[in-house]
Amino acid sequence: MNSEHFGCLALVTLCMDKSALDERFFECLKCLLDLACKRKYIPENPASSVKHFNELRERPVRRMLTVEEEQRILEAAPPHLRVAIVLLTQTGGRTYSEGFSLRWDQIDLAIKLIRLGNDVKTPGSSEPVPLSEYACEVLQAWNKEQASKSPYVFPSPICPDRPISTVKTTWQATLRRAGVPRFPMYTLRHVFCTRLSEVAPDAVVQRAMRHSSPETKRRYQLGMADQVRQAVERANKSAYGKGRRTTFLLRSVAHGKEQPKAVSN
Repeated sequence: MNSEHFGCLALVTLCMDKSALDERFFECLKCLLDLACKRKYIPENPASSVKHFNELRERPVRRMLTVEEEQRILEAAPPHLRVAIVLLTQTGGRTYSEGFSLRWDQIDLAIKLIRLGNDVKTPGSSEPVPLSEYACEVLQAWNKEQASKSPYVFPSPICPDRPISTVKTTWQATLRRAGVPRFPMYTLRHVFCTRLSEVAPDAVVQRAMRHSSPETKRRYQLGMADQVRQAVERANKSAYGKGRRTTFLLRSVAHGKEQPKAVSN
């Protein structure tokens, strides 16, 4: 038995440990058995008919971030996180690969663009990212305030020649101080998409998000209840006009008799 076999055996043992029986370990076990079957270690996967766990139920409910909540978060955040929040909500960038790993030589404040290069998630993601006036003002101020001359916009406090590795603890503490329910920082990309969708056509949103398909934005839009309600009101105004809706009575049974309930226009 080689080291690969020992590694698989160790992981299987870990998965079967009663102290570690959760959904992720069972998913890991099923994947290991698939790999073992593919490499002819075993004739078939005994867990092939087991359904995958629904991991979506464990994720927090997606909801839109209000402007008031955003302001509270910004007030509670340390300076570097405050700059990152503005940058992500103004560009829709991905948190670490396009946000916290950003270098100053990728930013052109003169023409208000960020050039990410080819080291990105998809070929379409390499498109230049336009910067708003708000984002430019914040980045200019941050550049002047930075004590170190690091090439990174968000340098590591330990090693300035490298980008900051994580802000998870700082982010959670900021949300707690702001009194805002916990949500992943990546949601700021969804917030950007949702806000832009309210004022821009699909082609502009697709370009801003750097998606290969305009339909991808549907997965990024949050809290569209207000927009749907407003659209229905506009549809009602178009269909009925002002004051042309029908008045009718709803009847309910009370004490054995039908009692009218007035419904106003």
